[in-house]
Amino acid sequence: MKKKIIISLVSLVILASMAVMATAFYLYSSSKSFLDSNRVSTELFIEKGQSYSKLYNEIFQDTDTPAGLDIYLRKIIKLPQNMKFGYYMADNISYSEFLSNIMNGVQSTVKVTVPEGFNVFDIANALEKAGVAKKDEFLSLVFNNEYAKKVTGYDYKSLEGFLFPGTYKFPKNFKPEYVVDTMYADFKKYLPADFKEKTAAQGLTEYEAIILASIVQKETYNVFEAPIVASVYYNRLNIDMILQADPTILYGKFLRGEYEIKIGKADLRDETNIYNTYKHKGLTPTPICSPSLIALEAVANPAKTNYLFFVASKDGEHLFSETYDVHRRYVNEHQKK
Repeated sequence: MKKKIIISLVSLVILASMAVMATAFYLYSSSKSFLDSNRVSTELFIEKGQSYSKLYNEIFQDTDTPAGLDIYLRKIIKLPQNMKFGYYMADNISYSEFLSNIMNGVQSTVKVTVPEGFNVFDIANALEKAGVAKKDEFLSLVFNNEYAKKVTGYDYKSLEGFLFPGTYKFPKNFKPEYVVDTMYADFKKYLPADFKEKTAAQGLTEYEAIILASIVQKETYNVFEAPIVASVYYNRLNIDMILQADPTILYGKFLRGEYEIKIGKADLRDETNIYNTYKHKGLTPTPICSPSLIALEAVANPAKTNYLFFVASKDGEHLFSETYDVHRRYVNEHQKK
């Protein structure tokens, strides 16, 4: 009798164990099948220290999930211990792939295009619009003298001119420091060979040459004109003649928080604007935008001319002249209405 009871108890334990195993297998297979076969399209930002429960609700809200999914995520794949903070986007991919990205820190990115000639204010707006970084935080960083020195190794007032134009992919809510590091690395990568030596032969320091390249950039986007425009400014600098570059005035106004792109007569006469090259001789205190490779090459290899003037023609290109009389004629023909 006692033996029969023991056998029955053992049988019950075995049956119970089999039932538990069968249930566990069902929960495992149903959860895995659900994650593998169902697709998701969403985006989310996992904050550092965010709870697993909040993440679970963000991913599976309004979704008919199988029983035991929470246990599967907690105990089998150990999502709570392995989830990485950052920005993640799913575009019709399986839940399995999405969770794998989260556990392996494979963050999604957004595209940010920085055209040639953008200044740091333009870049800040583009970053904020894309959700990569807050405008004010980015500007505070790039105008931080100590940070500029840390990045470049030199005591520059800002990082204007050192953030290379191009198309970048950044995660959302990215640290501004990482954005700057990436763009500055590209600047160093694409700076023309012997740039420092070639511009030194023209009488400029490397920083002064970058300033000049930024002015050339804002005056023309034409690859053929850029070396000629550079020659005009070199010729003026060599005879201690004011540069009279309109874009420099606008940059000075930007620094004051004045973002209107029109230049009036009062702006031309404004001596308090230290970027006003109609009133202040020489180069501006800093670059005024991010120069392209074309502008940098133009400053390193300027055309050999005697030109001192240029004006935009009716077809959008520029007309160059050696004398003021010829320049005035071009202005009357192409600018006067």
